[in-house]
Amino acid sequence: MPPSQLKQLKASLHQHGVLGPQKSKKQRKATAKDAQKRTQRNAALESIRERFNPFETKTSARPQKYQVVSNKDTKKPVDRPGVTRGLGEERRRETLLRELQTRNK
Repeated sequence: MPPSQLKQLKASLHQHGVLGPQKSKKQRKATAKDAQKRTQRNAALESIRERFNPFETKTSARPQKYQVVSNKDTKKPVDRPGVTRGLGEERRRETLLRELQTRNK
C-alpha cells in the first residue's frame, strides 16, 4: 500500500528543504530577510502544490482524431479550470466594481 498523501507531502517538503529541524528566532529572522531563499522556497511550494492537486488540471478524454506523423512530441492539452475561473472573477471584479461605484454618483 502506498504511503498516505500527508506522508508524501511531508517527504516532498523535506526534500525541497522547506521543512527541517526547528530554528532559533535569530535564524528565522535571517532567512526571512534573504530574498533568494524566499523565492526558492516559494518556487518549491508552488511545484509541490501543482503536483499534489490532481483536480486542478483537466485533460481531454480522447486523443486527437488524426495524429500527424512527425518527429515532434505531441503534448496533451491541459486546462486549468481553477486558474481560469480565478482570472475571470478578478477581471469581473475590476470592471463591474468600477461600474457599480460610478453608477449612483
